[in-house]
Amino acid sequence: MQRQRMPRFFAMTDVEKITPLHQEYKEQVQAYFHRLFPWRQWQIVPDSKDNPLAVDVEVLYPTAEEPFYLLHTMGMSAVPMHCPVGAVPQGKDMYSELSLILPADWPFRPHQPISLADPAGWPLWLLMELGRFPHMHHLWMAYGFVLANTEQHTPFSSQAPFSGVTIVQFEGELGEIPMQDGQNVDLLMPLLLYTEEMALCDIIGVDAVVENIVEETDGSFALDVRRQNIASRDYQENIL
Repeated sequence: MQRQRMPRFFAMTDVEKITPLHQEYKEQVQAYFHRLFPWRQWQIVPDSKDNPLAVDVEVLYPTAEEPFYLLHTMGMSAVPMHCPVGAVPQGKDMYSELSLILPADWPFRPHQPISLADPAGWPLWLLMELGRFPHMHHLWMAYGFVLANTEQHTPFSSQAPFSGVTIVQFEGELGEIPMQDGQNVDLLMPLLLYTEEMALCDIIGVDAVVENIVEETDGSFALDVRRQNIASRDYQENIL
């Protein structure tokens, strides 16, 4: 069966292959999450090897005690980030993976394995594309990084009005993954934004935008496609 052709996110058209340096990190990242969430069912959704850098996504299924899906990438850390001079100590490499939380009622097709062919599977593809983006464009992606899907702010899906992301990072076990060679891999999370919220980041700062979004979602970082736009007029009157 021919693999479904996915729309490219973040205006990427790159085709040049990237040579992985640390394929062993993929299994270590997976093992780390299995230690953190030992009782969850899981499934790996593989990326196409035709992409410049294959970034797979593992899905950890909800439980009664933890009613949410946890998605994380495996493969983004196969190569280091391109850090600007002076941003990190000389000789230190920075590696990252991504995670994303979906509510337990996320509309995946019932009684079928999760796949990119599922109309509700677009967050998996978002993680794959975002995971290779900094490597394709020689960037360092860290907390506060803001990225639009396209210059026209095209929504990621017809199911969701968001057209960009900012990057957040937790402290503790969900903020960093230790590798066996002593390297630490940063665990980053994209927080999806409305077009107006990306503009608001330039006005009040990323910290304030994130704080207000989390307040709107009652402290949850799970993706909520129905949450209110905090850059709406009502919210701006309270923020500015």
